[in-house]
Amino acid sequence: MSVKVINVLQCTSDAEETFEQELKRLVDFSVNEAGCLSYEIYQPKDHKGEYIMIEEWQTEDDFNHHQCSPQYVHFKRISPVMQNKPAEMYQLIRLV
Repeated sequence: MSVKVINVLQCTSDAEETFEQELKRLVDFSVNEAGCLSYEIYQPKDHKGEYIMIEEWQTEDDFNHHQCSPQYVHFKRISPVMQNKPAEMYQLIRLV
């Protein structure tokens, strides 16, 4: 069964450009990782500075491997100083 993850991130207004560049680098890297079914970032229409990442991985092992990847570790290291609050992560279980 695949693993779907949603992350909600909110960056400070002075860091939006850099934050978006780092998010795009993370996506470019992640979509080429083994087991990645999808990795997308959205921005709510009326919430500038807020980002929603939706990921899907073939297995939990693939997702765990991603979290140890150099690009993900880099993003996790640099992103807190650009955020208003800690990211919220939800690992979803499909009900229907």
